[in-house]
Amino acid sequence: MKLEWNCQKLVAFGGMAPSGHNTQPWTFVCGENSLQIHPDFSRSLPIVDPDNHALYISLGCAAENIILAARGEGLRPELSLEKDSAGVVFIHIRLSEADPIRYDPLLEFVESRQVARNAYEDRAVPARDLKELVDASRMDGVEVRTLTSAEKIEAMEPLIIEGSNLQFENEDFVGELVSWIRFSKGEARKKQDGIWHASMGMPATGRCLGELIMKKFVSAKSEAKRWKGLLRASAGLAVFIAEKDDIAHWVKVGRAFQRFGLTATRLGIQHAHVNMPCEEPAVRKKLAAALGLDRGHPLLLVRFGYSEPMPYSFRRPAAEVLSE
Repeated sequence: MKLEWNCQKLVAFGGMAPSGHNTQPWTFVCGENSLQIHPDFSRSLPIVDPDNHALYISLGCAAENIILAARGEGLRPELSLEKDSAGVVFIHIRLSEADPIRYDPLLEFVESRQVARNAYEDRAVPARDLKELVDASRMDGVEVRTLTSAEKIEAMEPLIIEGSNLQFENEDFVGELVSWIRFSKGEARKKQDGIWHASMGMPATGRCLGELIMKKFVSAKSEAKRWKGLLRASAGLAVFIAEKDDIAHWVKVGRAFQRFGLTATRLGIQHAHVNMPCEEPAVRKKLAAALGLDRGHPLLLVRFGYSEPMPYSFRRPAAEVLSE
């Protein structure tokens, strides 16, 4: 039976998901009773994400948004992973009539959720809210662990700084990052992707001056100092640990992270990536050891706390990311 549903509406919700450097590395294909999410490798980050695990985490975030939106439309979504003719794994969401309708109130926070890269207030998150964050993020094959004591956050600091140093001492990393920063509102509005300078708390400079500043005056040392300040004001860290290091679990991490972010938004809590230790393989091993993991893969690290919202980065419209 053919269902009545609005493809562009569901895709628009999917496109509001977070992605590394806001690259939005996805295309969507709508069928009669299904929706597919395909990786767009032209928007991958080969330096910071050479195995594309962060890309598939982003696709998992988009899938969770679509699942929430589908349920809001009275549909039952069922997710599976499939391969296209070239052997590339994509997400397939089949839709059917739901009885009863399983509306999830997290849908109401998809549009207002954001990654807030500013400094947070030095204020603790109540234990009941921490429990809600973890409970909402439960996903088979994924563990979400929160670190809130000053001692535990300080124990993570050297690993975060080590990862940051490795990246900012790598000219290719800096070049990749700079290519996705939008140094003026006009550029951000035109591209509708990337990290808008205002969302990072940076002044508008234009591309030429912005690139010069980033490449000549931002260093591993200056970033280390900045991160120490951000960490010490954060209420806590959340680490997302995958049972296996494969595409299926990368997608699950994305779904869990999206539910964490939406729940945080509902509770008035901000969050932002601190993912450098997870992105550098040698540091990731040290992170796993510091967490006491005999097995499992820490693939995502975020900080959370309280702050004023930041300007929102731009997103491409649904029509632009839809593929036939």
